Amino acid sequence: MNKILRYLRGTINFGLVFHNNPDTCSNIVGYVDSDYPRDLDKRKSHTRYVFMLSRSAMSWKATLQSIIALSKTEAEYMTAAEVVKEAI
Repeated sequence: MNKILRYLRGTINFGLVFHNNPDTCSNIVGYVDSDYPRDLDKRKSHTRYVFMLSRSAMSWKATLQSIIALSKTEAEYMTAAEVVKEAI
């Protein structure tokens, strides 16, 4: 419990900022990345993505893929499928 309170006290000035400008609020931008495989023990690729709204991150993920990809193309396909599920 003390670690949580210490974390909250240390990050009190951090947060998401959403501007009231309709031009920037209507633009949701997504960035995606995958790599084939950096983890030599498990042979699993990484999936990383972030969705930005008005220059603020509103959704993100960085994880190992649950299935071993046989090629870089397959790793990128699995990442793209994960991002599409998040975007819908």
